Amino acid sequence: MSRLVPMFEARSMVVVGASDREGSFGARLAQATLSAGFKGQVSFVNPRGGEIMGLPALPSLSELDHAPDVAVLGVGGANLERALLGAIDKGAKSAVIFDACHGDGLLDRLKSIAAEARIPVCGGSGMGFINTRSRAVASFYDAGHLKPGGISLIAHSGSVFTVLGMNDPRFRFDLMVSPGQEIGATIDEYIAHAAGRATTKAIAVFMESARNPQGLIDALKLARAKGVPVVVCKVGRTEESARLARSHTGALVGSNAAYAAVFEECGAIAVDTVDELMNTALLCASGRKPGPGGVGLVTDSGGLREMQVDLGSETQTPLARLSPATLTALRAALPPELEPSNPQDCAADLTDEFPKVFERGLKMLADAPEVSMLGLEADFRDDYVYEPGLLDLAKSLPTLTTKPCFVYSSFCLAHNRRLADELADLEVPYLNGATTMMTAVRKVQAWADAPRWEAPEVAPWPGQLRAKLDEFASLELLCGFGMATVQSVVCQTAAAVAEAASTLGFPLVLKTAEGIDHKSDSGGVILNLRDMAGLTTAYADLSRRLGPSVIVQTMVERGIELTFGCVMDPDFGPLVMVSPGGTLVELFDERQCARAPFGDAQAEAMIRRLRVSRLIDGVRGDAPRDMAAAARSLAAFSQACAALRSRVTEIDVNPVVITASGAIAVDALIVTKEA
Repeated sequence: MSRLVPMFEARSMVVVGASDREGSFGARLAQATLSAGFKGQVSFVNPRGGEIMGLPALPSLSELDHAPDVAVLGVGGANLERALLGAIDKGAKSAVIFDACHGDGLLDRLKSIAAEARIPVCGGSGMGFINTRSRAVASFYDAGHLKPGGISLIAHSGSVFTVLGMNDPRFRFDLMVSPGQEIGATIDEYIAHAAGRATTKAIAVFMESARNPQGLIDALKLARAKGVPVVVCKVGRTEESARLARSHTGALVGSNAAYAAVFEECGAIAVDTVDELMNTALLCASGRKPGPGGVGLVTDSGGLREMQVDLGSETQTPLARLSPATLTALRAALPPELEPSNPQDCAADLTDEFPKVFERGLKMLADAPEVSMLGLEADFRDDYVYEPGLLDLAKSLPTLTTKPCFVYSSFCLAHNRRLADELADLEVPYLNGATTMMTAVRKVQAWADAPRWEAPEVAPWPGQLRAKLDEFASLELLCGFGMATVQSVVCQTAAAVAEAASTLGFPLVLKTAEGIDHKSDSGGVILNLRDMAGLTTAYADLSRRLGPSVIVQTMVERGIELTFGCVMDPDFGPLVMVSPGGTLVELFDERQCARAPFGDAQAEAMIRRLRVSRLIDGVRGDAPRDMAAAARSLAAFSQACAALRSRVTEIDVNPVVITASGAIAVDALIVTKEA
């Protein structure tokens, strides 16, 4: 059982620092605690005693006659340590702290106290929590107006907690929590707890960082296993934003690429803004999951239909491609002046038949197997509904289909909060803004369609590593993990170079082996040597300029070049990157990342997301290269990175040449921790 159960399912709360002084923080806190009609026991503590909000106030926490489920500590930093220890002495099962806990090591001491007592503490520097179903309010914001819903909101930022939680009635919450500095519980615990609630249908997370990285991975995978979508707006994606996040909550903000890889691996939905966060969560909160296909849209405007077609193409949002059978059914159901399409304009003449045309169009799309979600747009405003029959149709959407369904407006500032609230009572999401709607649809469909990759088991590598691995040693090590690498021989003399040539055969490449990392920049690579005379001349030149130690290497046939890279992320371990290699970098500035290890199928999916993959598949009559070999090579590289994670800091393989018959790693550099 989650250790957060006593917090969120509290039957008793004590508020330390409650007050009856109008306008004070303590008064706000006391009022908020009672605002939603909590049925459990509420106790107030104030040194002056007396009465607060009609309840007697205890002069001291020590006079409490029971162990509270939640101790709400509304006191300043000077009194926090004593208050938390007092609550623990009374047997409190959880606590909430609002103070920012700055200065004189206070935050660290509070964390130590919470850890020793094994008590979850929400905060500090947060807004507490609200359980809309039990009506437990451990915050200083009134919550009497909130209606229960399917979204659990977890926001590191207190301002985001209030802006998203208190602003628009269409967003309905199961839990709301502001973990702040995470004194005694980390964000992964809140995610896991919400995922375990039958009443939570979607989890919306505004996150600065993960203080327990493995816990975050486990919590996200738990939510995925339970079918609960987790929508995450991760801030700190830029260096300056990360610096501000550290100063805000003291959280260390890791690599954005690593977080993105973790979200994809664990099935979370990553978004960039709070608008995307809430609208995507809203679409998920019905608990309905889209099947394969794309969204079917019915609108009352030909012009908006055309705009949505443009947006769908530009944003790669999956609009359902209607089958011939569906087009035929629409043709038969619609007036002749309306062309069957998706989005479908159903605005015919304003007669008694007007709403019935929309109903027929919706039913045709709802029944189409290629349609995974259903959306309806009409001019619904709080002060004007031009056709009441359409509003009735909007309210009945969940009865028309078991697929996810929603109402939307192409205008993001549409005046429809009251109507959205009314539709929310019927579990019909109302999304504002065509771009926002498209983003939510795209994200939810991608979440539903995402494959679940099984990571292979990889044991730590037991061998020994030299402090510095040159190109030859790096390629040799990677070859041992199953990567195909170019044939190479290290030589120190002209005679050894000649012997290597007779073994390998021409054409050859000659490279300096004098410890220069960027050999080409120093003129340390000579390509396409086709006979012994050319090789001898090249070695004489190279040894004179850079030294006698060289690598003689088979000349690999021309192909499509990729780069494989790996860095050891301090939070999430080996992070593998694949991108175009060689001169293709100048044409395709792109990369894909994933945590190691992974298998061939995931490796191929990563490569196929790169535009350069079209060249591997063959374009304009060019013969295709071996994509399967490229995927095997990348997967083997990832497994090498996982096995070496405790021994190295980074690995670079550039290029890996993809030919019609294989994938060959030509150059590599492994940087060990010792180096």
